Amino acid sequence: MDVTLHRTRGEFAPVARSVYLPDPVTFTVELTTLRMPLSDDGRLMVSVTDGVTVGAAVALADGALLTSGLPPTSVTDVAGALTGAKSRLPSVRGIRDSATPFAAAWSDVTGMNAELTDVEPLYRLGALAAPAGVPGESRLAVGREVDLLVEWLDAFFVEAFGAPSDHDARRAYLHQIAAADSDIVLWTVGGTPVSMARVHAPLAGVSRIGPVFTPAGRRGHGYAAAVTTAGARHAHARGADEVVLFADAANQGANRVYRRIGFVAVDEHVHYAFG
Repeated sequence: MDVTLHRTRGEFAPVARSVYLPDPVTFTVELTTLRMPLSDDGRLMVSVTDGVTVGAAVALADGALLTSGLPPTSVTDVAGALTGAKSRLPSVRGIRDSATPFAAAWSDVTGMNAELTDVEPLYRLGALAAPAGVPGESRLAVGREVDLLVEWLDAFFVEAFGAPSDHDARRAYLHQIAAADSDIVLWTVGGTPVSMARVHAPLAGVSRIGPVFTPAGRRGHGYAAAVTTAGARHAHARGADEVVLFADAANQGANRVYRRIGFVAVDEHVHYAFG
């Protein structure tokens, strides 16, 4: 198979249309990262051809390579091409059928260890079932709530990913959310925000929800279910035909919440870190 490294999103666009657009649910992360207004300098964008385009991979802003678009039969060729180009990969993420063999191939050609760090079911919304009896109402976040959102996002990244606290990075993340035309939906009680959900702008008919966060002192009241339901309704109001989200497989409480309000697991993504 032939492996090509692309320099710009414009050059990569026909590949993305061929590989990603036919299945925007499976490739929700790839499509949304390509929409982000970030520099292409140093970003990995890879296509695989065998007479015709048969696969693709693209890196997130943090360098993690999204491998769901790679056929398992191509991973050795792709790993070899990337090492030949002296590419550095901190991690890979994708459906098991692609990410696991790619991680093994990368370990073989680089000698690096691949550690499974996260497992995330991908959920697609079926019939929405709003939770009953949750007090409060939803609304969009407003500018004066930036400091609150920075605190909540920082707590989310620390808790969910073990990231170091970094308010400047979370403030930059908020700017990225706005630049990507995403919204933050809040659940409020008595006018006070108690939970939040980011809602990505629809792309190819699909909108993704996440992160969803409720501060520790506010948990156990149904607010996460309520704000996720409100986020799904907002996504539909913006024109989304499908609504998806990822959950941490280890967080059984969150998974139960999403299933209870109508989300159905359709795939599973795994993350491997190299070291």
